[in-house]
Amino acid sequence: MPRPESLRLRLLQEDFLGGLRGQPACRWTDPGGPFAPPPTGDMERRWAIYSSGYLARLVEALENDFPAVRRILGPGPFGSMTARYVRRLPPRSFDIGRAGDRLAAFLERDPLRADLPFLPDLARYEWSLAEAFVAADSVPLAWSDVAALGPEAVADTTFRLSPGAALVRSSWPLLELWRAKDLADEDVDVPLQPAPCSVLVHRVALEVRRRLVGEADARFLEAASPGLRLSDLLKEASDEAEAGKLVERFRHWVVNGLFEKPGPSRAAASH
Repeated sequence: MPRPESLRLRLLQEDFLGGLRGQPACRWTDPGGPFAPPPTGDMERRWAIYSSGYLARLVEALENDFPAVRRILGPGPFGSMTARYVRRLPPRSFDIGRAGDRLAAFLERDPLRADLPFLPDLARYEWSLAEAFVAADSVPLAWSDVAALGPEAVADTTFRLSPGAALVRSSWPLLELWRAKDLADEDVDVPLQPAPCSVLVHRVALEVRRRLVGEADARFLEAASPGLRLSDLLKEASDEAEAGKLVERFRHWVVNGLFEKPGPSRAAASH
């Protein structure tokens, strides 16, 4: 059980952060609380300095990861959206680079969605780009690696997508929306007509790649996301022709650097 001093400190820290995020302050931060009066000015002004600085830093972090969302909203509305986001879903990591990990989910219920229904999907897409950029390095799987395993080992090996690889499905033209980040005001023309797409995001070396994929590839990549065993995949094929197409699709994405080379433990893994 926490000591009274530890509990008091935890409550103080939680209340301090709550105040920075715009939540109502309570007994720990009122004029009778534990904070000494500043040499000049008053407590309210000093508190406002900390609070505005905290929010400004988070706005900068989110602008870096969501440039298209920021470009479409504009600086004022983007800052207001960030303030609402932080109050409802405050950062849960010491790494400020993780501050936007729940922005897409937040936008699903934010009032902005009424006029800009594509915002959650656009935020999800931009977050996938940010995640791919900082994903762990891995050795890409080559087709020669697959061939060297032999038929039985290939069938039972669990192949995994490279770290940071993600498929983003949307009812909106994500690539066109994302390009708005580089346009001048007079050139921004946000499409409001649905245009379903599936976009693959992954990193090869230091380059984050993005490409539209068809429905068959999208289903394949979704099946491969938790780990792919060809023996399991081929069981679902209706005939040899379909099985051949699945193997060819696997080869296509191996050649395009989408899978990581399995280590000894993964190569031997089986259900």
